[in-house]
Amino acid sequence: MLVSLPLPRFNPVTMTVEEALSHVGTGPFQWTVLCVCGLANAADAVEILSVGLLGAAAEQDLNLTDKRTGALNACIFVGMFLGGLSWGLLGDVVGRKRALLVALAVNAVFGALSAASTSLWQLMALRLMAGLGVGGSMPVVFSLMSEFCPPSSRGKFMAMLASFWMVGSLYSASMGWLLIPLAGWRVFVLVASLPAALCCCLMQALVPESPRYLTIMGRGREAGQVLQRIARANGTHLPDDFALPSFHHRDQDILTHKTAFRTDADGHPHADALAAPPLPYTSGGALRRLRRGAAEATERTVGVLTALLSPPLASYTLPLAVAWIGLCGGWYCTLLWVPVYFKRRGAVETSVYAETFAVSLANLPGNLASIWLVDRLGRRKTACVCMAGACVCALLFAAAPAQGGWPLAAACVFNGVSVGGWNSLDMISAELYPTSLRSSGFGLLNALGRVSSFATTYAAGALLQSALWAPLLLAAVLLAAGSAAMLHLPEPAGKPLEDSFCQEDKEQEGLLSGSLSGSAGSSRHGTRGGGGGGGGAAVHSHDEEDRATAGGGRDGGGGGGVKELAAERVALLAAAGGRGSRG
Repeated sequence: MLVSLPLPRFNPVTMTVEEALSHVGTGPFQWTVLCVCGLANAADAVEILSVGLLGAAAEQDLNLTDKRTGALNACIFVGMFLGGLSWGLLGDVVGRKRALLVALAVNAVFGALSAASTSLWQLMALRLMAGLGVGGSMPVVFSLMSEFCPPSSRGKFMAMLASFWMVGSLYSASMGWLLIPLAGWRVFVLVASLPAALCCCLMQALVPESPRYLTIMGRGREAGQVLQRIARANGTHLPDDFALPSFHHRDQDILTHKTAFRTDADGHPHADALAAPPLPYTSGGALRRLRRGAAEATERTVGVLTALLSPPLASYTLPLAVAWIGLCGGWYCTLLWVPVYFKRRGAVETSVYAETFAVSLANLPGNLASIWLVDRLGRRKTACVCMAGACVCALLFAAAPAQGGWPLAAACVFNGVSVGGWNSLDMISAELYPTSLRSSGFGLLNALGRVSSFATTYAAGALLQSALWAPLLLAAVLLAAGSAAMLHLPEPAGKPLEDSFCQEDKEQEGLLSGSLSGSAGSSRHGTRGGGGGGGGAAVHSHDEEDRATAGGGRDGGGGGGVKELAAERVALLAAAGGRGSRG
């Protein structure tokens, strides 16, 4: 008589997201994400830099004075301030991809509508709305790119992503050079909105959600699918029984103050931890849902700001804030007024656009150098040296005689040197913050930078009336302050990204990672679990059904080290005040 016996199954090979990314390596997938995210960065550059050309081109059509031009230039930075704050938070709540898609759509739509403006006030309002999308995409796009790269190649890809700003600046300068004299500023503004629209379509089709974000939000099954997709695209593979460790991240509770996760002294749910019943779909229910949503958004904002401005993250936030204020204020105070500087120094209208194009092209050597320097010299020192160099160049630009090519040479060197500061600052701002706050932290810094951009851009219009060199002196002071602030930051080059700011989460992740790696090693050497978990991608899901299924498969086995490992995970979580393992 034949007896049917269950087939033995290997224990799942457990990896962290960092280990999985290192395992699949760098290949076509990262290059695809780089091109799409780079186009988003270029689209932001186009919208920002087109304002400077727009002010010079529409001077007679809209009866612009220096102060009105300064107000027009400043409008996009007001939008970028609001967009950086709101979309930075959205990127950590709804996901990197969805937040970025909405930001790009806002940029494209309101940028295109600017072409139909019939008055200065309409143009200012529409540029402000376009600025919401520009400010919103910047923090998310750098967070997204950093979370798809292993530590060994993250510096190179982040530097190349930042270099796409040059592509946008060249596109803006060349389109202004070709279109404004022939077709007018309205056609130029319409063409300037095309990169954001194209990027929105490509992002939806080609780029998935960040696996790091999915993991910390408890969506392990989706994170595993994304990692398998990366492996296939790169021509490598992850084990069929690959699994991601999963536990409840307490920093999410700290950020949201959710009562659903409160426990008493014995670790049991608090009396007020019962989930609120669903509200009926009536007018009153809709109003209460709106109020609840507003209250939750306010709690999240307060929690994020408190975390960013409290130890240990405050040691990153404060120096980075000074650096962003210095670089944004100093750079925009100089570069957005380049067409006006050249025009006041006697350049004819056609050469203004040619000289602006030359200044944009000066980014190329700076970008190439920064790709090499950020890993050799480090992010911190590269930013410090480049901002100090830009400070000197701004002073040379102010002192350059009006005759000959001195003003153009000084402006080109300024742009070529300062781009290394931008690239390094973008990278270090995304790398120092944990995954749970990466987009929010970058958004806050971006917003502070836009306040500086708004103030200095508007001030430059007033200072130009007294002396042509006055705005450049202000830029030099700001750049010097930013350079000094970079010396107070740690160096993140070559180090793994952190996923949590909560110390208990960090300790828990370290213990679990070490234990699970040991279990994975024994699995790869042939250790079997009698009746253990099933094959397939044993990644974890956030819903109850997946928890029950995966938990039964992983914890129900009697052999190997899986059952002991699961018990260890539960004990660790209980000690940390968590809610227990999620299969």
